Amino acid sequence: MSFDLKIFAPNFPFSPKRMSFSYGWVIFFTYLCARAITVPGHSVGLCPFTEALIENLHIPRTHFSNILAVATLLSTLLLPLFGTIFDHIGIRRAITYSALMLGLTLLFMGHIVSAIASLKNYISSSTAVTGILFSGLFLLKLCGQNLIPLASRMMLLHWYDKKSCTALGISGVFISITFGCAPKIIHLLVKKLGYLNAWILLGFVTLLGFLPIIWALCRDNPKSIGINRNGSKDECNTVNIAEEESANISHDYTLRQALGTFDFWIFSLAAATSTFASTGLQIHIVDIFRETHACIADPFDIFPYIAIISAISGVLFSILQDRFSIRYCLLVIFSTNAAMMFFLENTFTSWGLWFFVFLCGFNWALYGIVYAAPWPKLFGKKYLGRIMSTAALIVSFFASIAPSALSYAKKDFGSYFILTRIFLFISVTCFVISTIHIKRKRALPS
Repeated sequence: MSFDLKIFAPNFPFSPKRMSFSYGWVIFFTYLCARAITVPGHSVGLCPFTEALIENLHIPRTHFSNILAVATLLSTLLLPLFGTIFDHIGIRRAITYSALMLGLTLLFMGHIVSAIASLKNYISSSTAVTGILFSGLFLLKLCGQNLIPLASRMMLLHWYDKKSCTALGISGVFISITFGCAPKIIHLLVKKLGYLNAWILLGFVTLLGFLPIIWALCRDNPKSIGINRNGSKDECNTVNIAEEESANISHDYTLRQALGTFDFWIFSLAAATSTFASTGLQIHIVDIFRETHACIADPFDIFPYIAIISAISGVLFSILQDRFSIRYCLLVIFSTNAAMMFFLENTFTSWGLWFFVFLCGFNWALYGIVYAAPWPKLFGKKYLGRIMSTAALIVSFFASIAPSALSYAKKDFGSYFILTRIFLFISVTCFVISTIHIKRKRALPS
């Protein structure tokens, strides 16, 4: 047996069947660990480094945003390829190798200044800065924002069937708190250790702390080790609307068939518009609040409050969602996006700021459900990797262009709000379209 086959064998380093409780809970814990290490690859983990990078590398804000946009976009274009690969090699290998690559990338980011200095001996200073920064951001986005979230969501959805929304909602408590507190904690690390040492510390935490846990606990699916799903030894027999929605799938959709449905595109657009708003706002949060004269001293102080709101609303909404059609999420997320843009311009007042914080928290919670839950319910699980990775490509494309779009709005029009108002109009339009779609689906014979 080769080394690769041995270390990824279902019963190595231990047999899950020997557990006295359902292994679904172990998978649930593994999912939380995997999502925790993705923080540095997301905008919430990158925003504390934005101002330091712009100042220390002496690059304009628009140039930094363009580098980030291209890095995010190119890493996104690889998602369908990796989705197909993940379907073939299995989730355990996929998530382990991706976590290893993320840890090494964080160590590289901690040495970008020395790497740029070395490269300056052979090429111009501006080219060296652009090349090294692009390489680091590309790998950060590829692993942290794309590959690990894709693999971890696939893992959870393979293990949780009838309780998928509940599992996502409960995990959302931890994820919301982690992502919400991350900007403030990383901001303090950057101030205390410096931005380079902060990245090195995050790299060692990933490689020495989380990677061994993820590798040891992760398993591809229940069938591979002969146990049940849904976090319990006995399958739940309760029937509700959400389960019927999944049960009504007559076959597993191929990617081509899924692309031919309106559901695929409207759910992808819902997640995409949500991440466009959150990513753009998080990357430029300091400058945006400076423009709005927000009544808060440190913009990073809002994130813990967003996390608490996201955690509470995520659990409640996801539990309800297991009892109702997943399509109702569309109405809530589009209306939330529109309201969030409205109150952003009123953060100079205390009521406007708190409404904005509340809506951001609600947006985070809804995004986690809309981005992951619909695909197995609507299209089955056989081609889940291909379908989810294609949806992730669309979502990540919107995330990639958000920082640049806001930068150019500020540069060309003198304000971020020309773009936020266009976004508000798009959200309202999508809300109307989603309402028509839901009514049409309800009118169809079952």
